[in-house]
Amino acid sequence: MRNETIALREDLDRASMFEEIVGSSPALQRVLAQVAKVAQADSTVLILGETGTGKELVARAIHKRSRRASGAFIRVNCAAIPPSLIASELFGTRKARSPARCQRRLGRFEAADGGTIFLDEIGELPQEAQVALLRVLQEREIERVGSSHPIAVDVRVLAATNRDLEAAVERGAYREDLFYRLNVFPIRLPPLRERARTSRFSSSISSTASPDRWANASAISRSRRSSGSLPMTGRAMCANYRT
Repeated sequence: MRNETIALREDLDRASMFEEIVGSSPALQRVLAQVAKVAQADSTVLILGETGTGKELVARAIHKRSRRASGAFIRVNCAAIPPSLIASELFGTRKARSPARCQRRLGRFEAADGGTIFLDEIGELPQEAQVALLRVLQEREIERVGSSHPIAVDVRVLAATNRDLEAAVERGAYREDLFYRLNVFPIRLPPLRERARTSRFSSSISSTASPDRWANASAISRSRRSSGSLPMTGRAMCANYRT
């Protein structure tokens, strides 16, 4: 009985983890299998895919299934933050207003301590911030802007991009060492056009698989019309047409 309860709970957790990810194509099912596989690990994950393919939903599913699920999930859109502010947004700031007083502002990494940080559009990160992020991934430490004091952080990093980072590395536009630190467990999402093509194919199969069923349905419909058992809205439409 206990094993059955555990199995049922796992099935419910799995269903709720993927409830916002819609699709049944083989390619998408492979993605969901990868999510289930990597969620319990603490590995850095790089989610690759075109705009609108659900990269953030995949990141949230990984966090929800992970051991950090009770912690914070902090999303950062790297493309939406001006290059001059990206370091202070990610790592916070420390300003000494006087020898006795110091003003500080927490960054996104400190806010995500004990949880997960999702770095969306990671391909847009400027070079200076790439260096700082590389240090975080290597040392698990940050330094606030205006401070030289390192602060340990316990954060899982999930990143996503619609860019070809390997090509950017070859052009010298992206740090190779950072790319390999991010690309520990890559998940590539299928384009929406491939999922739509699969859906249309499945729909075509279901509409032609059992012609007898559709013939029977048509016969029932004709019988209802001949007996005058149209829905109320149908009778009203016919009456309006005759007038």
